[in-house]
Amino acid sequence: MEIRKIESLDFNKIHKVLTSGNITDGQKLQFIKNNNAEIHSIVELKLTGKDFGYMMKNRPLIKFRPIRNSYTKRGDKILLAKTLGIEPAEVDNYVELTSEKLNSLDAMSLNSIGLNPPSEDMIESVKTYVYRHGKKEQVVKFLDYELSHAKNILEILYKTLTYETGGVADYFLRPIHRMDNKTLVHIYNVVDKHLDKAQKNRLIDTQSREETARWALVRIYQIQNNQRLRNAIKAYNELS
Repeated sequence: MEIRKIESLDFNKIHKVLTSGNITDGQKLQFIKNNNAEIHSIVELKLTGKDFGYMMKNRPLIKFRPIRNSYTKRGDKILLAKTLGIEPAEVDNYVELTSEKLNSLDAMSLNSIGLNPPSEDMIESVKTYVYRHGKKEQVVKFLDYELSHAKNILEILYKTLTYETGGVADYFLRPIHRMDNKTLVHIYNVVDKHLDKAQKNRLIDTQSREETARWALVRIYQIQNNQRLRNAIKAYNELS
């Protein structure tokens, strides 16, 4: 089968072809050759937040594989730097400052070190990175920001507290990201605050607010206990 030149090419189509198991490596090389100019121009462009999120979704982290994940983190940092238009060495500082300024979006701190203030697209990219590699405090702040800007708070809440969605639950699935009781309280306080705000703004009714608050508390405890169980099983297997 010949891989002809594709008239309308974008990042997702390139990714789909290069990762396909239905075509041979030779056909993939032919695809690159036939679409070389278009691929080069797309790759040279700065990645969008949507592109970055798509790539992270297809770069899964492996439980109980800290060394493997450390290499993945390096790659993720390079990709985020490309998305933000900064150097990889600036990523940690940019992520920290963005986390600190999320609610006010005050650009003064970023401008003071020569970095541009974050756009909504950049914030989305940083959030995706934080939910994979960030500090616990950063995760709480991005959850706060995400819920404060949610068009449908119940939908966002259910999604982020469910596994395999790239949200809060997936962050705490890894043993390196231990959910201590202090973090549990902070997460629940953020959830409860925004449910209360949604009820006052008549976006949800009293019953939905109470039912979701109870569900969220149970779910957060389940996430914490699931993590403890996984760690206990790992420790047992290492001693066996």
